[in-house]
Amino acid sequence: MSKKLYGLLMLAMVSLVLGGCGSSSESKVSAVASLKPAMTDFPNSGLLVSADSLQSSLGAPKLIVVDTRPTAAYEAGHIPGAINVHWQDYRDGVALALKPLATLESQLSTVGIFRDATIVIYDDTIYSWGAAGRIFWMLDVLGCDDIHILNGGWNKWQADGRTTHTGAVTLPAANFKAADTLREGISASKAHIRDRLNTSDFVVVDTRTDEEYMGWQLYGEPTPGHVKGAVQIPYAWYYNSDYTSKSYAALKSMFESRGVTPDKEVVTYCTSGIRSAYAYFLLRMMGYSRAANYDGSIKEWGSSQGAQLPIMPMEKSPNFATLVYPLWVKQLIDYHASGSTSTAPPEYKDPATGSTYARNHKYLIFETQWGSFSDMAQGWADNAYLLGHIPGAIHSNSDTYENGDPRWFMLPDTELKAAAGSMGITADTTVVIYSDSTIFAARLWWILRYLGVEDIRILNGGYKAWTDVGYAGETTTNSPTATTYIGTTRPEVVATTDYVSSHYNNGTTWMVDVRRWIEYTGEISGYSYVVNKGRIPGAIWAYDADDSALNYNDSDGTLRNSDEVNALWRGRGITATTSPTTFDKEVIFYCGSGYRSALGYLHAYLLGYTNIRNYSDGWEGWSTNYTNIGTDAEPNWTQPVSGRPVESGWPL
Repeated sequence: MSKKLYGLLMLAMVSLVLGGCGSSSESKVSAVASLKPAMTDFPNSGLLVSADSLQSSLGAPKLIVVDTRPTAAYEAGHIPGAINVHWQDYRDGVALALKPLATLESQLSTVGIFRDATIVIYDDTIYSWGAAGRIFWMLDVLGCDDIHILNGGWNKWQADGRTTHTGAVTLPAANFKAADTLREGISASKAHIRDRLNTSDFVVVDTRTDEEYMGWQLYGEPTPGHVKGAVQIPYAWYYNSDYTSKSYAALKSMFESRGVTPDKEVVTYCTSGIRSAYAYFLLRMMGYSRAANYDGSIKEWGSSQGAQLPIMPMEKSPNFATLVYPLWVKQLIDYHASGSTSTAPPEYKDPATGSTYARNHKYLIFETQWGSFSDMAQGWADNAYLLGHIPGAIHSNSDTYENGDPRWFMLPDTELKAAAGSMGITADTTVVIYSDSTIFAARLWWILRYLGVEDIRILNGGYKAWTDVGYAGETTTNSPTATTYIGTTRPEVVATTDYVSSHYNNGTTWMVDVRRWIEYTGEISGYSYVVNKGRIPGAIWAYDADDSALNYNDSDGTLRNSDEVNALWRGRGITATTSPTTFDKEVIFYCGSGYRSALGYLHAYLLGYTNIRNYSDGWEGWSTNYTNIGTDAEPNWTQPVSGRPVESGWPL
């Protein structure tokens, strides 16, 4: 048998059946008696230890504390007695796998680690992107039985005000000898994943961010996108706000709700097997018997490097560049700053020429929500903009594009163009939109798309995403410079009431209702001023798209993975069987008045669907008559019934 671990793994993995964790698949009683689990509800709870028990165990015989952070951070302060170990030192950058076994044994011996030690590993949790999990996984592969991760890592240790030391710690050289039988089953190969894809008892978990999963190439990925059919469960979701691990119940729900169940073989991956190694650690804690980390991850899967196999099947969102991330917006601002020499953000190109926009290209950033500054001052509207916003951002009151109560419908084209001009928008302006409400962001995005604006982006996660990565905001009130909007509308993206009237029952159209179930069935109209209850006849209910419903959004304020939304639609019979970018019938999304349906439209657009429309007037437009609608001066809050066909009750 070859002494090179990589070679050994590759020979074994073609036909492996995962789960060869040996005795380490059970919770171990630590050699250090006071080392206690951080939580006891996990099947293998002993793998995650509490800070209290580690602190009381420091200095115990056979205890080795491993800090996996960068050298500078480690030397500035670390847990007393901890040594500094970097996962990169143990990875072969050419083979995209662990270094040969003899090399690993020599390196670990040099830093003083031996296999029978009690080893506690920690990192900067979210900011280290799984470094502790990576070292845990490597030691698990090599046969170590008494290995643990510190709950909350350095973040929680420091926040709790615990004792820290500076400078470097070295241990006497040891004699690390791997187990006679390595745990190859916890390291997945490209060939094995290829052979197991699309089988019912196998699932691949992508632990990367939304932007990476969708198709942004942020870290040298050779091919954009994700493993075809992968389930996305981002690494940052595994932690509480204090950087401790989520509870067993929370993790169980997170994984199992996405089909990642203990009866399946589960392989985790990221860019280079780091974040995914921590996901592997969690699966071990949760008692999954067939779990593995894909060491090569996207760096190998999307290239012919490493195993020398061809690029494997990958998917990406066709219009991924519409959804941007905080760094992209920061690069945009920096690129256009006076005297800047910084690089333009990726995919920042003129759609007509394909060339990167010049530094004098016009861009605008809008925070959007309902309400004027007067409304905010009187407490009628959310004042999030006034409390803090992205530097240079302008507040966009949704009333700007609508014709007021009691209608709040999109303005006619001439007035709509004037409204866009009043906000300083031209057809060739790059517009970045964000909001603490995804439906408001989607609504403005869709309106500008209808108007013919060429380059519109949405910041996924809004202002929270901006501040979460450490970027500063401002409280300055920024005002737009009015201009004249000249652009060509896109009538193909909107469904008018007349259009719906002639298409809703013609057999070639799906009316897709994204209101609450009780609105769809006619228990309520959803609006105090709308009398009529029910739905457009034949409409398919496709789950509530409101912000709080978490069907089209995630709990962190970002958009839900569009592939998951697509799966919801398929489950409701809204299918695309002949083309991945064409529904089997034209899809018209509708809600009450065009906000929730704009979010449904956005998800379909990100997926590349082309035969889609938004019925902007929605249920209000279908069910009511506007002949004698009141004005602001003399409001008629009850809108007369239109007489158009209506269904109600549970569909057969």
